[in-house]
Amino acid sequence: MLRRALLILVFAQFILLVVFAVLVGGYALTTAAHDTAGATVLWWTAMGCLLLIVADVVLLAGTLGVAALVDSESRPPTDL
Repeated sequence: MLRRALLILVFAQFILLVVFAVLVGGYALTTAAHDTAGATVLWWTAMGCLLLIVADVVLLAGTLGVAALVDSESRPPTDL
């Protein structure tokens, strides 16, 4: 279950980064074309995407932490 969650979060991270880059590029183009309404929509959509990226990073870190804890419980302790 954790592997599937990690896989989804990693792929979502790449997709969100590409979408964010496209939105910021579109924002720059619409700003240069003096289309204020389109630039505003693209800006706020990019900011929403940025929030999703931050949430994805937090979830990814939490899932990796849980996976590390679960993996450490399954190993027998070693005596040094």
